[in-house]
Amino acid sequence: MRQSRVINETKVLVIGGGDGGVLREVARYASVEHIDMCEIDKMVVDVSKQYFPNVAIGFEDPRVNLVIGDGVAFLKNAAEGSYDAVIVDSSDPIGPAKELFEKPFFQSVARALRPGGVVCTQAESLWLHMDIIEDIVSNCRDIFKGSVNYAWTSVPTYPSGVIGFMLC
Repeated sequence: MRQSRVINETKVLVIGGGDGGVLREVARYASVEHIDMCEIDKMVVDVSKQYFPNVAIGFEDPRVNLVIGDGVAFLKNAAEGSYDAVIVDSSDPIGPAKELFEKPFFQSVARALRPGGVVCTQAESLWLHMDIIEDIVSNCRDIFKGSVNYAWTSVPTYPSGVIGFMLC
């Protein structure tokens, strides 16, 4: 599985995921030397630290650089080839998160990735959002050369009980 590829990465960017769950999982790997995290809503981070400390534990890791701001703008300013992996843990494509599902965003991700880098992004439920998924797949195939795969997992609290991911 491609997931094992990420544990050998040294510099990771997490966009969104203010609860800290993705950050906690990335921080488990000693091979990761630096983690930038860009979260648009400081309150999400603060509430998670206060009420979900077992999820938010990754914020305490000294390798973490937390930036409160817009992930789209953050990526536009990232140096070319600066990340081994980009993980996007976003909300649905409504309001500020809408841009995280559009072609210019994926182009910024590709520019920020080192050769051979990987991206994993939230890609909605195949039972409810096939039109959005088709757009994401199309954009990713145009931009990322190589493997572009949709995967899903069961999350009973999500609408339809599943959430999808795009792995490139």
